[in-house]
Amino acid sequence: MQAKSTFVSRGLEYLCAALLIVIVLIVFANVIGRYFFHAPLRWSDEVAQYMFLWLAYLGALAALMRGQHYSFPNLVEMLPRLPRVAVKTISDLIVLLILFVLVWFGWQLVDRLSFQTSLTLGVPVYYAYIALPLTAALMAVVVCIQTINRLRGVPPGNADAVGTGRLDERP
Repeated sequence: MQAKSTFVSRGLEYLCAALLIVIVLIVFANVIGRYFFHAPLRWSDEVAQYMFLWLAYLGALAALMRGQHYSFPNLVEMLPRLPRVAVKTISDLIVLLILFVLVWFGWQLVDRLSFQTSLTLGVPVYYAYIALPLTAALMAVVVCIQTINRLRGVPPGNADAVGTGRLDERP
């Protein structure tokens, strides 16, 4: 299970890197076209915005899978084992509540925008906005798995082989 999680997490990171490269290339091509050839790519801003939206949500999912979202690990790790597990579980339950709210209202947003098409591309805008409820639902699954594993005593498998990813470490 841990190998699958690492594979999926690494795949998400590569997908995010690819999306970022494509966004940069599209915006760069638009700048070149606009200022040097006086022929901007009219679709580039819209595509870059939609891709950035997906990049943000997929990046948040990848960070959650690796356990690198914002938290206070030093403060929580100072607690004894039982209170530490309780605090992390309560934190996970709060995160799950927020994720379920995001899924619920994100799905309502997608439903309301289901008949709207984008201005320059002419594609349904829900292709972009489905990212919110979809990734929030996937994040909820990840949090549930992490919580169950923590309560069963399974050590987290999100640490890199190189280090823990803290800022003060050197490769």
